[in-house]
Amino acid sequence: MKSATILAMLLVLTSMPIVVGQQTAIKPEPGMYVDQNGTLLGLIPAAYSGTQSSNHVVKANIFWTFRGAHSVVQLSAHRPHFSLVCGQGNVALVMLCGPALQSGDLIFVQLDEKSDHREARMATGSMFGGHGGFDSKRITIATAAKRTDGNWDVSPDKELKSGEYLITTGVQPQGFDFGIKQ
Repeated sequence: MKSATILAMLLVLTSMPIVVGQQTAIKPEPGMYVDQNGTLLGLIPAAYSGTQSSNHVVKANIFWTFRGAHSVVQLSAHRPHFSLVCGQGNVALVMLCGPALQSGDLIFVQLDEKSDHREARMATGSMFGGHGGFDSKRITIATAAKRTDGNWDVSPDKELKSGEYLITTGVQPQGFDFGIKQ
């Protein structure tokens, strides 16, 4: 009986794989991630709720609007590091990971915070002319570097102020949002 128990234990132990000093890399699912103290935290696509416009006699504005006064992910670092893992996924991911994605295509847009939503002014105009695109004071260029595994390391090229942000290409109202806490 004793030898049968020992034999059974030896069979169990020898059938188990033994891994010593080896780490297995877990490939994350396609998406946008932010590094939070060495742990990758997944961002969710910004909840785009439509386009609003304000039309006054002298001036008109067009805004992209996003649901919620704040994004779900709130960061304390003013120069966060992101990882963009391209692949099949949601619309925001498809827009960011287009077939011709280049290192200078991504931007951080600071959103205006309202009581129940956030917004980014996309265009402004008057009877004397107009301007398309974001206010240059509200955007920060993203430094994006393609890694050997095909994914991208993304960081703002300068510190971000406290507030709400959208990572986007600026072409479509798709992207990932996050906030920077004071």
